[in-house]
Amino acid sequence: MANCPQSKSCANDTRRPNYSWLPAIVVAILPKCHFCIMAYSGAMAMCSGEMLYPNAGSTASYLTIGIAFLVLLSMFLNYKGRKTKVALAIATLGVFMLLLGQVYFISMVNYYLGVILLFFGIWYNGSFFHFYRKYGRAFIKYLTT
Repeated sequence: MANCPQSKSCANDTRRPNYSWLPAIVVAILPKCHFCIMAYSGAMAMCSGEMLYPNAGSTASYLTIGIAFLVLLSMFLNYKGRKTKVALAIATLGVFMLLLGQVYFISMVNYYLGVILLFFGIWYNGSFFHFYRKYGRAFIKYLTT
């Protein structure tokens, strides 16, 4: 206030809204992993308004496919050797099925098969072998006895 000739014009404006909470909300709702990104795109597909073919011929289909390619890129950046190569092959097949289901065949079967393959590719690159070592061998042993 020492530099201000009129103290009324230099007073703090208390009417200005405080948006300090906004970055925390944005960070809270942003997708943080591969599964989150696909869940967001799946929610967009389910909530597009068309019940039979959710994204048929709309821009949401291109958004879903774009997010799927973003998932492939993030898997590539999280490279873990041979495991990532196999996971990328599975996920790429899933993206191809998504593309066929959204643009060419407009088929829900292709769409959901693509989502399942994409999710499995993500899981394979992440923690699949942990679950396989923990539960898979015990399950196979249970089936064979």
